[in-house]
Order: sequence, then structure tokens, then C-alpha cells
Amino acid sequence: MRLLPTRLDRYFFQEMLVPFCIGTVAVLFMFQANELIAILKNFNPKNVPPLAVLQLIVMKSPYFLSQTLPVGTSLGASLAMSRLVRESELTAIRAAGVPIVRAILPVAFFGVLVGVLNFFVVERVTPGAELASRRLLSETTLLNIAPDFRPNVSISLRNGVAYIGSVARQPDGSVALNDLLLFEKPRTGETWIWQCERGSYRDGVFLLDDARFFQVIGDDVVIAKSGQKVEINERIIVQDLFMPPLANEQTQDQLYQAIQEGKRQKRDTRSLEVEYHTRWSVPASCFVFALTSPVFAIWLAKRGGLVGVLLSIISVGLYYNAFVISTEIFGSNGWVPPVVAAWLPNVLFFGLGLIGLRRLE
Repeated sequence: MRLLPTRLDRYFFQEMLVPFCIGTVAVLFMFQANELIAILKNFNPKNVPPLAVLQLIVMKSPYFLSQTLPVGTSLGASLAMSRLVRESELTAIRAAGVPIVRAILPVAFFGVLVGVLNFFVVERVTPGAELASRRLLSETTLLNIAPDFRPNVSISLRNGVAYIGSVARQPDGSVALNDLLLFEKPRTGETWIWQCERGSYRDGVFLLDDARFFQVIGDDVVIAKSGQKVEINERIIVQDLFMPPLANEQTQDQLYQAIQEGKRQKRDTRSLEVEYHTRWSVPASCFVFALTSPVFAIWLAKRGGLVGVLLSIISVGLYYNAFVISTEIFGSNGWVPPVVAAWLPNVLFFGLGLIGLRRLE
């Protein structure tokens, strides 16, 4: 009996693993196919480089994966539990003295592991891949969305940040900069500040005309110079000046900084705050599905082998509809706080799972 929990956990993991992998991969392929169809439908196939299409699908795959992992968890949990109930294995497990909560525990832990994987994909992989895909769109003939002029630009540098009143593309490939304020922190406690009305950027070099320079150590200005013509070597991606990163192209730290900067400028930051909190709530949905799907699968398993699949589809559909309504309508319109909008679907489904689990007991 002392070995029963370990064997039980391993057995449940094995039961879930195959349907989880099949469900996740199948839905991922569906997303990729839809992306391919959208590209070929909206653009002339003769003008679309095949390599660019392949790169775009690969770059979009991390985002698709983050959406399909909860689906795979729901499928794996539902199908595994349905089979155990239909073949009376769960009855035998409970007859051996294992409570239903203990039987579902390894399934819930599986959901936690998938949620950790989902968070890694959402936070570490998806932002860079999404940003790279949009840059590829702007650089190819697929889409010409980068403007030639943009006001009120802020961009992160290697050791600081630059605030620019406006940027404009020039015929020679350079970028004209107006009202530039550049901060750099070469060392802890020291800040360099450049300010000028006109400048330019080209090939990794900022050229500042008639610039004013300030060196600040602590709270004291130790050097102040004016009338300087300055060259600053700082390579940036020019597209970032005209196409700022979207919310799904930023990490949590970047989103937090964007939210704080937006609040300082008294801009509406609700959408950014909702996106910030969904970085946790979406991975957490894997655990929610791992808890709720087995509960309802146990109730309905006697009705047929396909009930687990149907239950998973219905559960995921209801969840994502609730998620869209909560985040895109309630959260974006300010009807509820952003943190509530991001977590409300999880709380509702988690509550249903606990109620169902109690009734099973």
C-alpha cells in the first residue's frame, strides 16, 4: 500500500500523456493551417516568397502553442478519466481506499506542469517570435505597414532610453529626429543626458546637432555643456521607431514599464494591464482544465467513449468565450479591474470544478 500512490501517479500520467500530446499537436496544426490559408488568401501567392511564409508560420507557432496547451490538457484529462471510469478502473481504485480527490491529484499536478511550460512559452518565446514575425511582414512584400512618420517615440537603448518628439524617414535611408532627449546610465549612480532639437540616425550612429550635455552624479550636475555636435554609437532596429512593439510582443517587465510610462503620460493603459495579468492567468488555465475536465468526465463517462472529446471541446469553447468577453469587453471598457478581467474565467471554472468534486465525494 505504501507504493500505491507512486504507482497511481505514474499510471495517471501515462494515461494522460498520449491524448495530451495528440490533442495539442492536432490543434497546433489547425492553427498553422489557418495561418497559411489566411496568408494565401490575403496576398497574391506569386508575390509571396515561400521561405517567408514558412518563417511566418514558424514564428507564429509559439503563440499558437500557448493557446493549444490548455486544450491538450483538457483533452488528456477528459479522455484518460473517461476510459478509467468506463472500464471500472476508477471504481477499483476507490474501492482500494483512495478518495476521489487523491485520484484526481496527479491529473491536477500534470496541469501544473503544463502551466509552467505554457508560462515559459508565453513569457520567454512568444514576445520575440511575434515581434520578429511583424518585422518580417514589414520587410517583405507581404505587407507594407511601416509608416514614414511617427510622433512621440520612446525606445530602449543598451544602457538607457531615448524620447523623441517625432521621427521621419529620409530618402537617403537615414531617420530625421526632432526634439531628442537621450538618457544613458554608464555606471551606477551616474546619468548622462543629451538634449537637442534636431538630429539623425543612420547605420548604428546617432548624430546630434547643437546638443546640450549633462552629467549627473547622484543629485548633482557635475558637467553641463552646450553647442555640441555629438556622435553616439548605439545600434537599434529602425522599424522599432515606426512600429512600436504590441502588447503580445513584450515581456512582463516590458509591459510593466510601458504601463508605468503610460500612467505618467496620463494615457489609457487598461489593455496593457489586462495583457499583463493574462500572462499568468492563461498558463493557470491548464491547471483549471486539469481539475474540471476529470470531474465532468467522471459524471458523463458511462454515456460513451466520445463524451470525453465532446466535453473537452465544449469546456474549451465556453472558457475561451468567457475569456474574450471578460478581457476584451469587461476589462478593456473598464467595467471591472484588469486583474479581475484576466482571472474571472479561471475563478468561475475553478469554482465549478470544486462544486463537482464535492458532489463526487
